[in-house]
Amino acid sequence: MKRSVISTFCLIMILASQAWSQDQVVNQISTSLPTKKKEEKFQADWRVRLAGQDFKDEQSQSKYVDFRFDLRSKYTLSSSLFLDLQPSIRLVSGQSQTIDGADKMENKILLNQAAAHYTPFNNLRFSAGALNQRFMHSALLIDDMAFPAARLMGLAKGDTMEAGLAVETAIPTSTSLSTNTKELEATPSLNTAALLLKWQPSKNTFWKTGVSYFLFNNLPSAVAQQSLLLGNMQINNVSDAQYTFLNKFQGIEASTELQIPVLSSVDLLGQVDYLHNDKVSSEDANAVRYSLGTNIQMTRNMDWTFKGFYFSIAPEAAVSYFNARNFETNRIGYGAETYFSFKKEGFKLGIQYRDAEVMYANPVQSREKALMIKLETFYANI
Repeated sequence: MKRSVISTFCLIMILASQAWSQDQVVNQISTSLPTKKKEEKFQADWRVRLAGQDFKDEQSQSKYVDFRFDLRSKYTLSSSLFLDLQPSIRLVSGQSQTIDGADKMENKILLNQAAAHYTPFNNLRFSAGALNQRFMHSALLIDDMAFPAARLMGLAKGDTMEAGLAVETAIPTSTSLSTNTKELEATPSLNTAALLLKWQPSKNTFWKTGVSYFLFNNLPSAVAQQSLLLGNMQINNVSDAQYTFLNKFQGIEASTELQIPVLSSVDLLGQVDYLHNDKVSSEDANAVRYSLGTNIQMTRNMDWTFKGFYFSIAPEAAVSYFNARNFETNRIGYGAETYFSFKKEGFKLGIQYRDAEVMYANPVQSREKALMIKLETFYANI
């Protein structure tokens, strides 16, 4: 009797231990199964940029350190509507002597984009707010800045190809979103229609191209006055306080950019931008930029990139007030940049040099040289 009781107790313990171990295996399997992650309503990432620049020409010179904190944030209101806010904080220290003040040394908050995007259908998007103009235009026409604007875009997507047809109406402003108009001046406008294409069959292979037609209207006197100091030459000085452009700015803009692997660890980089103003004579109407470079994977953690570029921007190809941070007009020149990208650490370090000569001599422009050392982190999630 005693032996049977002991045997029964041992059998119960064995069965219980087996049942417990099976339950643990089931639990381990169930917790390891992938679950669909719900998209967060608020998403944001950030980066830091630090640059030291030495710039000099006959009229001006500057040496300064430029620190910037960039934030990209998105808040999803519904499946078809989200808000997009991209501010930057700029802190500058150094010395600057200029006659035009195109890029004043001042600490400020910049708005790269602040908009609402509504997608009622998969192939249609409406955007309104302060929209970054780099989406529709190249640096030949407009700097990396936001204008108050409304944009309607039709989209078509495939496995490796994207195509878009966009129309936009914008109010050209300064970085502070001021139109620079006086009381009796009409509100300026920039209307654009663009066709955009992108093909990306693999991670290191892509081709982007676009063509657009643009039209500026009612550019104010303050913009004409500043543009006279930055390369535009066909400007009428009506009075000491009133300036007007003699020609309209209306024409075609095109750009293409590609990256192609040529060896297992070497990629070829190329870019061409073109701009033509229909409203002036051909010798004053064109702007072009060519860029050619290579990206070499030195190690699994480090890439080395080198680019050389050439640019030529006729006096009336663009409104110089809106592209002065990168080029101005009435300029022809060249430059080069190189940088190392450290993937694991999440930053890149590089140097850039640019030499720009004047196409047509005038009292306010001369040959300029700029040298910049840059440190920039990759975007990181918050």
